[in-house]
Amino acid sequence: MAFKRSAAVISQQEKLAARSNLNVIDFFDPALASQPPYFTLKHGAAGFAKSDKKPTTTPQEDAIYSSIQIGDDAYFKRHDALGVADGVGGWRKHTGANPALYARKLMHYAQLELDRIDNNKRPSHVQQDQPDPVMVLENAYHLTSLDAQNEARSTTACIVMLCQDELRVANLGDCGVSIIRRDDYVFRSEEQQHSFNFPYQLGTASFDYPSDAQQFSIKIEEGDIVIVASDGLFDNLFDDEILEEVQNCIQEYEQGDGKNGNGGGGTDSAVATATTVPQLISNALAIRARLVSEDPSNPSSPFQCRAMHEGMYYQGGKADDISVLVAVVNRDDRPREHSPPPLP
Repeated sequence: MAFKRSAAVISQQEKLAARSNLNVIDFFDPALASQPPYFTLKHGAAGFAKSDKKPTTTPQEDAIYSSIQIGDDAYFKRHDALGVADGVGGWRKHTGANPALYARKLMHYAQLELDRIDNNKRPSHVQQDQPDPVMVLENAYHLTSLDAQNEARSTTACIVMLCQDELRVANLGDCGVSIIRRDDYVFRSEEQQHSFNFPYQLGTASFDYPSDAQQFSIKIEEGDIVIVASDGLFDNLFDDEILEEVQNCIQEYEQGDGKNGNGGGGTDSAVATATTVPQLISNALAIRARLVSEDPSNPSSPFQCRAMHEGMYYQGGKADDISVLVAVVNRDDRPREHSPPPLP
């Protein structure tokens, strides 16, 4: 009897010891938190200068500035950021003014600032994993102002940046951003206007600053379609017309190379889709917007609706430069490593 009792005591002690050795999971441990996915932008771009506008770029400017100029518009595109600026054409009435070059400089220095952030050549208070498009716009505006001290000019601007699963937006003026997910809009920016056809702008005689830009942070998903464009697109095409072109391009790709041609299937097909579809969409949107902008008898346009709302008679589209950047959000399972900080 005593033997059984002692065996029971030993068994109970073994159970207690085993329980004491159980692993305890701390569900509040930051190391156990799931990390947000990383994404990259597969992009395309297209655009047209206003029909009566002569080319203003020079080989010297092309050698200096990395941004692309279309009429008075300018843009840049990267795997993690897009930007567009629209130089205010009214400055052309002033001798020596070059709003196109000013917009191009702003986008060039914005791209340069993003390169500095990538390479850790940035102010110490700026965290590399917390990029801020307003800060990028501020630094680009400062450098552009130094580069164009003796020029009368101004421009609107829009910059979007990827930060893991967020798209961060700084928009000043009447450029715009739209995000389409599964055939529907999940985001659409609004214009910043002081009055009709008088957008917020950076430059000569303007009291607007980068800090006045609209700021947004949007959660994105794989397959989202991001459209960044100058007002030449949004003044001439309604949102449903833009969506229609996006749907038509995707359908065209799926019925063509996406299934029967080079698309094939698997990883190669996904890569082909990501690089081809954005260019198809940007081409289609730019062409359709140009057709409306050059047709004074077009039944209606967003610019016409706004003009009539202001009590003005206006018919057709708005003749303007058109710049369209389109990106498809792709998942990146191996996030790009940042460069080491520069040596002191």
